[in-house]
Amino acid sequence: MIKESLNSKHSIRSVFSFDMQSESCILNLRKWLLLAICLVISITGYTDVKAAQPLTASSVFAEIPLEVLDLLRPSTRLDMLDYYTQADSIIIVEDALGGQSRLEQVAPDYLKVAVTPISTLEIKLLPAKKDQIIMTLYTVGNDSLAADTEVKFFDSSLKPLQAEKYLKAPALKEFYNLKNSTLKESDLAEKIHFEAIAYSTGPGDTPLTATLTTPATLSKEDRELLAPLSIPSLSAQWKGKFQFK
Repeated sequence: MIKESLNSKHSIRSVFSFDMQSESCILNLRKWLLLAICLVISITGYTDVKAAQPLTASSVFAEIPLEVLDLLRPSTRLDMLDYYTQADSIIIVEDALGGQSRLEQVAPDYLKVAVTPISTLEIKLLPAKKDQIIMTLYTVGNDSLAADTEVKFFDSSLKPLQAEKYLKAPALKEFYNLKNSTLKESDLAEKIHFEAIAYSTGPGDTPLTATLTTPATLSKEDRELLAPLSIPSLSAQWKGKFQFK
């Protein structure tokens, strides 16, 4: 009888313990489920807020990958923008190599920053059918070094696009008027062994300008020979792509 009573109590205790463990598991499950729901709501809300924010040249400048602008850390870029927009002043900051950088112009669809004394980055937002396209112009050079521009295109999420689809670089002959000259295209090719082109643009409907900078590296004789025939710069308007004529 005593043994049966003990067994009965043990059974009751086991059932009670099992119920307590089950209740604890359910509470933990509810806790994790609630946490997961809150996390999903938080992420969704953040995404919606971010998606609702209009894309600007400034926001692109702040978020552009380091492989495009490795000399300026994101935190440094934000400081530059804060001074420019809030303090209405231009701050000169130190880049990753100890040089000096400063913002030169900021507009909703355009931004230009002097990254170093011999390099600039321009960011331009271009309208597209479904989305906006981002163009970056990274130019390196000065008076003694033929300036050359690396042109890149991105979608609104900063995913790289094929540059050839949106820009066809002008040929060497397009920078010279050889109509009434004894020089031929082959003569140009013999004197100019490589094409260094500096591109630039601006806010609004400012066209994309292409300038051949290679002549700065030529001999004085060749520069004087080609100067009367040269076309200072070419320009192209954005029509879903840039095409120089």
